[in-house]
Amino acid sequence: MAKVKIATTNDISAGKVLKASANGKSVIVAKVGDKHCAIANKCPHFGLPLAKGKFENGVITCPFHGSKFEVCTGKNVEWVDSFVGIPLPNVAKKMIAMGKAPTDVQSFTVTQEGNDLFIDA
Repeated sequence: MAKVKIATTNDISAGKVLKASANGKSVIVAKVGDKHCAIANKCPHFGLPLAKGKFENGVITCPFHGSKFEVCTGKNVEWVDSFVGIPLPNVAKKMIAMGKAPTDVQSFTVTQEGNDLFIDA
């Protein structure tokens, strides 16, 4: 893996994620507390992008099926909760999940040199 610059600290706005590219991989980066964090911009449910999802309290919500992931760890904290923002009853959640088990998103350690942010990708 090679160290790749993904952003500068000035690129990161509070309460928002930034979509970036690292060696052909789409990632999202955000500031959570005093720490910069990055995960793959790909929901493991159907591989759809996470970048336009709602981001709050360090968690990004997939805009398509409502799955939620911690941006600092990639940990799945909610699996298939909605369909394009419309909440689903439990029986429909299982149907929309299509038998796929809850899965974490790939996370990356962010390092900072001056104002530049890097990940190994």
